[in-house]
Amino acid sequence: MKTKKPREHRYRNVLPVMKYFYRVAWRHDKPYFLLVFCNMLLRGGSPFLNIVLPKYLIDELVGPRRPDQVLILVAVIVLSNYLISHIRNLLDYFLNRSQDRLSMKLDEMLGDQTMRMDFEYTENAAVLDHLGKAKTGMSWYSGGIGGFSENLTNIVGGIITLTGTLAIICTLSPWLILLLLLLIAGNLFITSRMQKMEVKFRKDLVGVNRRFGYYFNIVKDIKYAKDIRMYHAQSLVLDRVDEYIRDDWEMEDKINRNRNRYQVITIAVNVFQQVILYGTLGLRVLRGLMGIGDYQMLISAANSFTDSLSGVLAQLINITNTADFMNEYRSFMEYPAAQSRGTLPVDADIPHTFEFRDVSFRYPEADADSLSHVSLVIPAGQKLSVVGENGAGKTTFIKLLCRLYDVTDGQILMDGIDIREYDREDYRRLFAVVFQDYRLFSFTIAENVAAGEHPDRDGVYDALNKAGFDERLSKLEKGIDTPVYKNFEKDGVEFSGGESQKLAIARAMYKDAPAAILDEPTAALDPVAEADIYRRFDTLIGGKTALYISHRLSSSRFCDRIAVFHKGELVEYGSHRNLSAAGGKYSEMWNAQAQYYA
Repeated sequence: MKTKKPREHRYRNVLPVMKYFYRVAWRHDKPYFLLVFCNMLLRGGSPFLNIVLPKYLIDELVGPRRPDQVLILVAVIVLSNYLISHIRNLLDYFLNRSQDRLSMKLDEMLGDQTMRMDFEYTENAAVLDHLGKAKTGMSWYSGGIGGFSENLTNIVGGIITLTGTLAIICTLSPWLILLLLLLIAGNLFITSRMQKMEVKFRKDLVGVNRRFGYYFNIVKDIKYAKDIRMYHAQSLVLDRVDEYIRDDWEMEDKINRNRNRYQVITIAVNVFQQVILYGTLGLRVLRGLMGIGDYQMLISAANSFTDSLSGVLAQLINITNTADFMNEYRSFMEYPAAQSRGTLPVDADIPHTFEFRDVSFRYPEADADSLSHVSLVIPAGQKLSVVGENGAGKTTFIKLLCRLYDVTDGQILMDGIDIREYDREDYRRLFAVVFQDYRLFSFTIAENVAAGEHPDRDGVYDALNKAGFDERLSKLEKGIDTPVYKNFEKDGVEFSGGESQKLAIARAMYKDAPAAILDEPTAALDPVAEADIYRRFDTLIGGKTALYISHRLSSSRFCDRIAVFHKGELVEYGSHRNLSAAGGKYSEMWNAQAQYYA
């Protein structure tokens, strides 16, 4: 027997979303609230000018017909509408400025959260989808904080209008209220159904948009240009783009067909309302039960009452949808920590010993361990070569040592203390790492090397010299102020693979951390060139702790110890001399590659 799913109360997000975003607004732009409040009053009160004043003009025209009074009433109506129009434009101008500032602040906060959240989230597909929802949920899906305030303004303004028009109708024709409420109930039902359908559609579209964005960016990104042309991959990429365009079009077409059906019904209900309203009130005028001025005011009040009540109810539905989308941002910003935060301070001025004690690790949602029962000690100042075939677990080993992930089982210790006890950011400052997939940024050379906006220029020059980039630097007109890449500057430079590697190594040298790690950043080079870079780097870092990771063995001979990984296990550990003579995995790999080292 199927159990009935509990009904989801989507309105539950409205108050938390309001608290979260208006707290941000209060912190960064307090005048915003005054603007919103004034907009509410104006939105709610302005309709009464065109409900009440025309009654007196009509009464004057069908009654005394005094020219001076007619001119005064016309002037009041025209000038009032003129002033309100200008005040509304002025309010809209300042509101848009405030909302733009707040939107940029929220974008900045989202970027900050993305950069600071635990690293393992950045490799989690579900979290990346959530990030996509957080971005789109704050843009054209909801309108962001401006869209939410617009919903709230329409609700409060509608209630003000509703209260006033209700008083007018009850005074002149109370029986109209029941008729209007019945018609509004029909419209509300239709609107509610349509809104639920659109919310589901928008959420389903997020995944399609994220994938489309990825493939479309490939089409626009010149970094892929050589591979696309040399491997004739145009069809592969464009077919995938076309596939997601078709998916998007089919979903848009489906929602438009359904929306049109609902709109046809809504139009029919509105026509029926106008027939009843004009017909019944017109009969009252013909019978002498109502004057023409009151007739006009009652028609305007009834239409305004209907529009206001329908609008308030529709906006209540809209604000739940808006809050539903915006809640993706709020919940993304409140992601729980995947890692524990230690508090012990880290002394970067003394040497440290690291120990893996029976460490196992499995990536989230993976079926098997990437590392299994690894135990080894890295004494302070040791040069350790970590070798193994692709997929052996070398990079995972480094991610755990740098605490980008926490171990699944076992412990990693520093000076006998579990690294989870140390302040995480202080701990990470101990390592200067050049990853295999290192990235340079579209900043200047100096900013890339220092990874900061205000680099020590002497320190940058020193790091570039040590990394062997001095000759190339001397040929650059702007020196260390040369932009990297041409994304934003015409005189930006696209450096070669070897030059980019030197810049990445210079970044590690500039950091001057107690421990240095090269994680296959030279994999594109031949083994001899790789060995030369590793030896040079080893000379530069002196007596610091260093780890060299490679599936090739060119970096092994000058290291104190070699750790051999195979299928996630540490299968051998020792010196080059001992392991090459042992006849094990290392010896097998060395003999297979020895021809390249002759």
